Amino acid sequence: MKGGATLLWLALIGATAFGMFQLKLAVQRSETRLAELDRELRASRQAIEVLEAEWAYLNRPERLAKLAERHLALRPMTPEQVGGLDRLPLVASMGVAR
Repeated sequence: MKGGATLLWLALIGATAFGMFQLKLAVQRSETRLAELDRELRASRQAIEVLEAEWAYLNRPERLAKLAERHLALRPMTPEQVGGLDRLPLVASMGVAR
């Protein structure tokens, strides 16, 4: 009976040691993955900062004004382009006084 109890305790100690070893490996894998994710996060944040700086540079009002002037051929509005309220169908049908 004493030999059986000793054998049982040795088996429990062995199983516990094996479980602790497996847990250690799992923790190491998790730490490695965490470090990878942290590196990816830092790289993504740096890329976002670069893109935000580029966006700010490309959206400068003076640059956009030059591009609009060069490519859109916009002209100031003339008074003939502005219509009165009578040109709006809903207002004309309701007979709103001008």
